[in-house]
Amino acid sequence: MDEAITENPAETYHSYLGPALFVPCADRVLAAAAPQPGESAVDVACGTGILTRRLAPRIGPDGRITGVDISPDMLAVARSLPAADGALVDWREGSADGLPVADGGADLVVCQQGFQFFPDRAAAAREMARVLNRGGRAVIAVWRSLEHHPVFRALMEAEADYLGVPLARVAVPFSLGDADALQGTLTAAGFRGVRIEAASFTAEFPDPDRFIELTAMAGAAVIPEIRQAGPGAQAALVDAVTRASADTIRRHRSGDRLGFAMHAWVATGAMQ
Repeated sequence: MDEAITENPAETYHSYLGPALFVPCADRVLAAAAPQPGESAVDVACGTGILTRRLAPRIGPDGRITGVDISPDMLAVARSLPAADGALVDWREGSADGLPVADGGADLVVCQQGFQFFPDRAAAAREMARVLNRGGRAVIAVWRSLEHHPVFRALMEAEADYLGVPLARVAVPFSLGDADALQGTLTAAGFRGVRIEAASFTAEFPDPDRFIELTAMAGAAVIPEIRQAGPGAQAALVDAVTRASADTIRRHRSGDRLGFAMHAWVATGAMQ
C-alpha cells in the first residue's frame, strides 16, 4: 500500500486508470466528434493527453491541437511521452473557466471526464463556446450517476461512512449524472442542437486490490482529511473500504482482474 500512495498520481492516472477507463471513453468521444483532417482542436482538461493523442492522427499533420489542463503534474507526463502521429500538440497550463486560447479559432472542443470537476461549469461552457468558430462543435463526456456504477458506489459509500462525510464529497466524478442539467448548461452558453447520448463500455483492471486502494486515495484530491493524513491513517482507510466493499468486489472479480460496466453521457453541441 505505501508504494501506491507515494507514486506519482499523474503517472498512475495514465498507466493504470487510462487503459481501463479513459482510452475506451476517448473512443466514444471521437466517434461523436467525427474529427476531420486539417481541423483545429482544443482538449479541455486534457490530463496526460490520452484523448489528445488519439485525436492527433484523426486531424492529421495539417491540423493543430491545444491541450489544456490545470495540473502541471498531468502536463509534465503528457510532455514526457512520445509525440503522437498527426497534428502537433501545444500543451498549455490553464483553467477551464479561463482557457488560454484565442477567440474563435477552433473547429472542435473536446472534454473527457473533466466537466464535472469544474468549480464553475457555466463559465467553462462559455469558454468552450468562445474559442469555437461559427459551425464549430463541442463534445463533452461525463460519467452517469453513481447509481449506475455499483462497484464505485460500494467503495465510495464505504469511504464516506468511514470518514463521516456526505457521499457527495467523495463521489465528485459522478456528480453530473443529470443529463438535463448538462444540456441546460451547454444551451445557456450558446450551443445549439445540444444532444445527450448514453455510452457504455466494460472496464477491466489488473490487480483489484490496487484498484480499491487508488479509488479510496483518489478522495485525497477533494477531501483534506485524507490528503493531510499520515501513512497509518491512510492505510486504515484503505483497509476499512476494502472490508466494507468485499462482497461487491467479489461479484466483479475474476482471478487477478476486476471488470464492470461504465456508463457515460456524451454531449454534443454546435456554434451557429
